Parts: sequence; C-alpha cells; structure tokens
Amino acid sequence: MTQHADDPELETAYNEYYANVYAAVEDMQFAYRKKIMESECCKDLDDHEFGHLKQSFENAIALFREANIPLMIEESELANRYGSIVSKMSVMFEGEQRTPAQLGVFLKDADREKREAAYRARYQLYLDQAPELDQLYDDLLKIRHKIALNAGFANYRDFKHQEMGRFSYTPEDIYEFHRAVELELMPFVKELDEQRRQSLNLSSLRPWDTQVDLDGRNLKPFETTDEFIHKAIDVLDKVHPPYAMQLAMMNNSGMLDLENRKGKAPGGYNTGINALASSFIFMNHVKLQRDVVTLIHESGHAMHSAATKDIKYFPYLETPSEVAELASMTMELLSMDYWDIYYPDPIDLKKAKREQLEGTLSFLPWCMTVDAFQHWVYLNPQQTAKERGEAYLKISDPFRSIVDFTGLELWRPHAWKMQLHIYEVPFYYIEYGMAQLGALSIYKNYRENKAKALEQYQEFLSLGYSKPVNELYKVAGIDFDFSAKHIRELVDFVKQELAAIDKD
Repeated sequence: MTQHADDPELETAYNEYYANVYAAVEDMQFAYRKKIMESECCKDLDDHEFGHLKQSFENAIALFREANIPLMIEESELANRYGSIVSKMSVMFEGEQRTPAQLGVFLKDADREKREAAYRARYQLYLDQAPELDQLYDDLLKIRHKIALNAGFANYRDFKHQEMGRFSYTPEDIYEFHRAVELELMPFVKELDEQRRQSLNLSSLRPWDTQVDLDGRNLKPFETTDEFIHKAIDVLDKVHPPYAMQLAMMNNSGMLDLENRKGKAPGGYNTGINALASSFIFMNHVKLQRDVVTLIHESGHAMHSAATKDIKYFPYLETPSEVAELASMTMELLSMDYWDIYYPDPIDLKKAKREQLEGTLSFLPWCMTVDAFQHWVYLNPQQTAKERGEAYLKISDPFRSIVDFTGLELWRPHAWKMQLHIYEVPFYYIEYGMAQLGALSIYKNYRENKAKALEQYQEFLSLGYSKPVNELYKVAGIDFDFSAKHIRELVDFVKQELAAIDKD
C-alpha cells in the first residue's frame, strides 16, 4: 500500500485487512491477557523473566474498550489518507514533474535563486492542499479525543502516553527535555548557523540556505540504487559482518524498496518479519548523503529484528520507539568510520562525518517542536485550524535559531504539515531525541573501546523489549538520561569530535 499509495484498490485492501484481521482480534487479545493475569499460575511466574510482560498486559487490559475498536479502524483509514494526499503531489520544475522529495534535492544547489525557487515550489504543494490537510487533521483529532474519553482519560495526550508504555518517564519530564534543549543546545545550533551565514557571505540566513554545501561541492555518494545497496552492505561488513549478511539477504529476497517515485508514500520505515528473522525496508532516496544515513538507520532496525530471533514471547518483539530508535540511530554513528566506501575522497568523507555529527544535535530543536506542538494540540482538542497554526508559531519560536523567514508568513503556520508522524503516528517523535542522546552516548563509549561498545550494543539488540526501557539502556552501556546536564556533556563531546575531524 505504501509502495503504491496512489492506488485506491491497495488502500482499500489494506483498510479491509486492518478492520477485518488486525482490529478484529483486539477483543480476543483482551480476553487472552485477562485470562493469563487472572490465572492462579500467574503469581508463580518468575518476575525476572515475566515481570515486564505482566506490566505490559496489565496496561493493555486497563486501556481496552470495545467501543474503541471501530474508532481505531476509522482512525487508521484517515491516517492512511495523509500518505495518499502527499503521494499525488508534484509540480513542473526544471523541465520535469517533481515530487516534494525530488524538489528537496535542489536545496543543495549552489545557485541560490534555484534553491529559493525549489523551496517555494515545495511548500506551495502543501499550501495548495492545506484545506484538505487541515480537515483531515480535524477528523483525526475528533476520533482520537473520543478514544481517550472512552478509556477514561481527559485528553488524548495522557491516554497515548500510557498506551505507548511510557513507564520510565512522565509528560512533565518531557517538558523538561524541551527546556533543556532550549537552554543547553540552542546556543550551539545558533553558533553553527552563524558560521554558515558567514561562510556563505550572506546578510541573513534564509530557509533555502540551510542545506547547501558551504564549499559548493555537493556530496555524491552513489549513482544507482544497486551501487547504493552494495556499498551499504560493504559498510555494515566493516561494522559487524553478520549485519552485512542480513542486508544482503534482504536485497536478494526483494525486501528493499528504496528509490523515490511519484505515487509512493513519503518517508521511510523498516518492518520486521519475525517468522523469517528478516525485515522489509522502505524509503525514498534521491541520491543524497541523507539517503545513506536513512538506509543505515533502517538497517539498524533490521538488525534489531534479526537479533531477537530467539525471543520466545511475542510481546517482547514489539519494541517501543525509545528502544527501536536507539538501535537505528546508533547504527548511523557506528558505521561512520567506514563511509570512505561511499566517499573515497578524504575531503568528502570529512564533510559527510561533520554533517552527521552536527545533525545529531541540530535535529533536536525540530524534534522538540514537533513534540511540544502535539502536546498543545491534544490538550486543546477544540482548536480551529487558525488557532493551531498560531500555536505552532509560538511553540516553534524558541527553537528557530537565526534563520530569517521574512516574507514567508503565509507558509510558516503550515510547516508542521510536512511531518507525516503528526498525522500517522501521534507522539511518535520525541523518542528520536531520546534515542539520539543515547546513540551519542554509545558512540562516546565506542570511541573509547570499540569491542566492548559493540558487544553491549549487540546484547541490547538481542533483548528486544524483555526489560523496561531504562534497563535496556543500561544493557547498552548507557543511562536513559535526557537532562540538561547530560545534553551539555554531549554538546561538548560533539564539539571535540568536530575539532578532531577538522584536524585530520
């Protein structure tokens, strides 16, 4: 369905599967969990092996409402509509019909006028669809709020926090994370942007100036999809040979759909096929460095799926996103030493590494914006589309750096519409920030002792979700920590690593 998001027959087939298979057994799963928890044998189960499973079952039992099953089906159908809308977007640019992802390539172009034109063409696609996207979001909000009320919650934010099994932290802890990023990270991000402005010799940094290479020499990691895949296999072979074997097997089995094309859903994902200890990777490459990172990232998820092949209990295979994203983001950093396979030129290699390290932290302001925006949205379910846009502007301001959006006032309230997670998987985003800090912490350990860090990482992968989040981070050799102090330490570490790259 995501491979051909513009095909209504496939969309219908997926919706029918969700309604008649996936959602149809929710009441049976509830009865099954309840039967286990009420069994006399349950109290005799070893807490070390089954304690986390029982906590997960108790949580699912507490949240289940039969009245929510048809609402879940309707929500799924609506959420799928976002991908369908975006998959049909294209505009004539530079003599060809271009998708939003293909327009993004031009943001790397040395010609500033061309970059601006591509930026404006891209956001105009979303502006043209803004009424439909706003109506879709209004419909999703209404259903999600009703689901929360049915389950006994005052709002969907609190319902979703519990449904996602966030036992290790509270919504208030997340607000502290937002504040810590604003306090400890934004000065570093503004410093990077000021360096960029000066390097480009600009009076002000505009949004179409934030991705162009400072020396006008764009990174070109590959020419063909086949080259793209085989270089990724070679990179993973350097990290840990079994990882390369896994990706090669997936490639040989037709489990990779990587190139961007019209009609394809936006974004990227890995979906595990547990019965085969394998995975399917979906993405939209346009021959940029970020595509290399995306494939390595999704490969991290795939290695996670493969590593859990010996887990006996299905719920332990379903990792929460704080855990899943730690696996994938760590793989990005562990692979970085071997990117010479994509970039044999030392100058290009240094640029790719610098871009990656800067990106690990400069991504966090957007991560906080997306999360804080969703907190506001679901705590204020009666909002209008206009009020939603105004709230987005206010929420995003502390994380804006020095980029000048003058003349783009019509666009800015709609910028959040480009983030598919907001529509399709609500609240699945802050975990990218948590996992990014965790990945940097593992990479810091890796710099000090590669063998030990890799061994701890592999042990972490093999446990799936058999332990609570904070305990799994401990197995990986790090703390589950997103405090201001920890962010400050990681900013200093990244600065040291950047200085080392410049010295080489």
